[in-house]
Amino acid sequence: MMAGRANSSSGVQKKKAGHIKDLPDDILVDIMSRLPVESVLECKLVCKKLQKLLHGKRSFFTYMHVSRQLNLLHGGGDADKLDMGLLFGFTTDHTWQGSIFYGGSYNDKINTDETYEYKKTLKKVRHPSMHHQLLQEYLVGSCNGVVCLGRYHHRCVDPIYVYNPATGEYVNLPKLIIPKGTDFPCLARGFGYVPSTNEYKVVRIFYPTHGAIGEVQVYTLGSGCGWRTKSTPFPWLNFEAPAACVDGSMYWFDDSIVYAFDLANEEMHTVPSLPCHNLGLGSLPDDNFGVVILRGKLCYFHQTLSAPHMEIWSLMKIDMKESWCKDFSILYEKQEQSYVEFFWPILVTRNDEIIFIKDFQTLHCYNSKTTTWKEIVAKDPHFHVESTWVIYHVNTFVSLKTLGEKSSKKSCRSKMIGRLNVGSLA
Repeated sequence: MMAGRANSSSGVQKKKAGHIKDLPDDILVDIMSRLPVESVLECKLVCKKLQKLLHGKRSFFTYMHVSRQLNLLHGGGDADKLDMGLLFGFTTDHTWQGSIFYGGSYNDKINTDETYEYKKTLKKVRHPSMHHQLLQEYLVGSCNGVVCLGRYHHRCVDPIYVYNPATGEYVNLPKLIIPKGTDFPCLARGFGYVPSTNEYKVVRIFYPTHGAIGEVQVYTLGSGCGWRTKSTPFPWLNFEAPAACVDGSMYWFDDSIVYAFDLANEEMHTVPSLPCHNLGLGSLPDDNFGVVILRGKLCYFHQTLSAPHMEIWSLMKIDMKESWCKDFSILYEKQEQSYVEFFWPILVTRNDEIIFIKDFQTLHCYNSKTTTWKEIVAKDPHFHVESTWVIYHVNTFVSLKTLGEKSSKKSCRSKMIGRLNVGSLA
């Protein structure tokens, strides 16, 4: 009997000795820094030691984890280990109020094995009310886990709200002051990251009226300088979608020209002319076209509405020279209906599957190898969606406070994005 108790006690001691919290702190930090954000948040619930080690004020963990995640994100390692997802911003036809949902990781399985519904599968993200206007794309962008949103005022979407869903930190930037007598103001906007300086910048281009020359304003997170107005005027951009951002530059497309804004030197230039625009597909003014970032490259897409055909071109850099290369030529079945279907490419997977927004409501996946289509986010008859905008997002612990912003933070115990616990921003 005594021997049995001794053996039982010995077994308990062995279990305790093998607990992860018994590892040295430096080894624990190194192990945890290699995990995705969702797993780290779960580990913090294991014991007080892990919570202090991973979230303490003097903890080195956050810096190490962010460094590893950004290294993977920008091509310094096995990017397949990143947990990336899709952020959905949409308005409903009941309230016209904007909401944000999270759609899980966009690995290969999500493209072929599952269909998602807004109400049942996608998880709502807590955030303040954006606006109550229909068909406004207020998801400005996501860089390294930091998200920029816009607020609607004076018929414009002003990019003034920045937050990190993983840390719960958020900050409101000063909104644009519209001069009196301005009847139809317009705003081009973008959110980007400068790898060379580790800076995050919000850019807005203010046009007092249609066709006017734009005034460029830049906000660098943590600089303490507020919005800075640049002296260089910006040509009129008729397209108000957020900029496509990659490699420290923002890109907008208008009237067969791609305009670039270098975030490091804050200067504007144009890229080589598009050989595909007005030539390859017999372009018409009402065709659907624009610039996006696919597989880390600037891409131009052109959907011919007179025929079920789309081409996607990428900007290649060889020996310091830039040129356009056609990556995809896509045929799709034209539906027998009175209205035209619009497709907007969002991302390309490792298997060369392309995810599209269709008619700004549903998501479809095109397999370039089998030339087949599949709907992966369908309409929900119990949750009426009027318009949808989608961006991809990677979760990190990038801290707005560490960047120098006086950010706010609220806690939320019950709300989740998938497995990700987020700050309560409502």
